[in-house]
Amino acid sequence: MRSIRLAADFAVERIDDERRRLVAYDGRELPFDLLVTVPPHTGQQFVVDSGLGDDAGFVPVDPHTLRSREHERIFVLGDASDIPTSKAGSVAHFATELFVDNFLAAVAGQPLPNSFDGHANCFVESGRGQALLLDFNYDTQPLKGAFPLPVAGPMRLLTPSRVNHLGKLAFEQVYWRVLLPGHRLPVTAHLSMAGKKPAEEH
Repeated sequence: MRSIRLAADFAVERIDDERRRLVAYDGRELPFDLLVTVPPHTGQQFVVDSGLGDDAGFVPVDPHTLRSREHERIFVLGDASDIPTSKAGSVAHFATELFVDNFLAAVAGQPLPNSFDGHANCFVESGRGQALLLDFNYDTQPLKGAFPLPVAGPMRLLTPSRVNHLGKLAFEQVYWRVLLPGHRLPVTAHLSMAGKKPAEEH
């Protein structure tokens, strides 16, 4: 055991440094020896200053087309949008694959052909040479299963493993040598349910 405790829905009101307590709005307190906090994630100040963003600094967009809700000539890719999914690089990558055809259609005054489903996948290091792999979208939470091939994998979703850790290390090279130069991977931009187990089967 690693003595990890979970305090769900703990909204921090203040830090009592003298007593070394984290205090929530509802009065609950958590003691700490060393406190490392992550502030609320916000967008860039220039987005707020431009008038394009909301109070948090993100540009409101249609989550499926990535087109600004206020300005039809503006599309937003990556972290600057308010789409309800992870700010992971995979989201920007999958969105971009679908965006190009949409942008060309918009320039030509035609209907947008593609709809982005919020697909994201990411590795999460779990320690001791193992990692988890998550694959999800707007409507589907991470599920157990195999990736990238159904049944065969070789990586397992939502299961810490050495293979997943090695997959993460390999992907670092794929990122620099394949994705950044503009080559495509044989992974669909939309979430595939092949090889995944519905939640009721867990």
